[in-house]
Amino acid sequence: MTTNRILLLLSVISILFTTSCDSVSSDSETGIPQSQDGTWLIPENQIFVGAGKDGIPSVDGPSFSTVGEISFMQDDELILGIKVKDEIKGYPHSVLNYHEIINDRIADIPVAITFCPLTGSGTAWSRVINGEETTFGVSGLIHKNNLIAYDRATNNFWSQMKEMSVHGSLQREKTATYQLVEMNWKAWRESFPESQVMNRNTGFARNYHIYPYGRNYNRDNNNIIFPIHREDDRLERKALAHGVYYDIDLHIFPFDSFQDKIQVIHRTINGNDIVVAGSLEYEMVISLSRETEDGTVLTFTESEKELPVLMADNEGNEWNVFGECISGSRIGERLSHIPAYNAYWFAWVDFYGDGPRSPIIVFP
Repeated sequence: MTTNRILLLLSVISILFTTSCDSVSSDSETGIPQSQDGTWLIPENQIFVGAGKDGIPSVDGPSFSTVGEISFMQDDELILGIKVKDEIKGYPHSVLNYHEIINDRIADIPVAITFCPLTGSGTAWSRVINGEETTFGVSGLIHKNNLIAYDRATNNFWSQMKEMSVHGSLQREKTATYQLVEMNWKAWRESFPESQVMNRNTGFARNYHIYPYGRNYNRDNNNIIFPIHREDDRLERKALAHGVYYDIDLHIFPFDSFQDKIQVIHRTINGNDIVVAGSLEYEMVISLSRETEDGTVLTFTESEKELPVLMADNEGNEWNVFGECISGSRIGERLSHIPAYNAYWFAWVDFYGDGPRSPIIVFP
């Protein structure tokens, strides 16, 4: 690691971390937790020890305000959003950068919002593990620049980008996921003006006005803190891309390849018919199943209307970013969530670039 990167990492630690009160059963030399047989699903020589368990504190009781009450968001700032049943909530990047995991209840369903600033990846997981409700915390361990979470009920360690337990009694178990959408504040405000948005009353003293990884981390392709194990120069390292994965198939949709206004792509991945809609103006790419509840496979086009209408189908229905029909004969229906999330291109390649799930780039 270069001197500059070490200095950057130290500065990040000084801004982000608090001293952890939790002990970790670990190898005395590496600080990496050990199970009885000592096995990890990921190479231990690729695991880096950061601030320690809960050194980056999760928020376990988030506070919310209405869209109209939020004054700290600028139009181009990013937010992650979710809808469970009839409840919509948004989580600003500026808060997630400092906490990485938000343990919440949405429509009384236990959900964890996870975000890794180093890989630009956001996911939403069920907080029910082995039939028991739990909370997730930040383990302080990093694999390929990506967050390793742990759950407090079983003490399993979970790779965020692999979305599975990589260490512990549930090793290889996958997390149950929810659709999580990412867009800028302007698009969110126009789409969901009645939604609840997480505010900065977290219970922790953090300067949420400052991006904690340096002014240029999310733009500088050479500013990557931990080692990269493989590369692919088809895209810039920090190009944000939407990845859709079914079994061994991974298709990548780069944000920068979309136009300002909504563009729609139809794709069949491993036998699954999907629709991908993206907009550079809204800083958003989402993907959904094209198959309805009654088995009909719809064909979609870009809508010329303003948000929240995203696209229309061949039956004359209109749909929003959560795949909900908001106008037409199918009103009230919702298209199925598919396995997908956003991440930087270098992270997609580092995780999946050498196996059967080598990324396939799709341009509109």
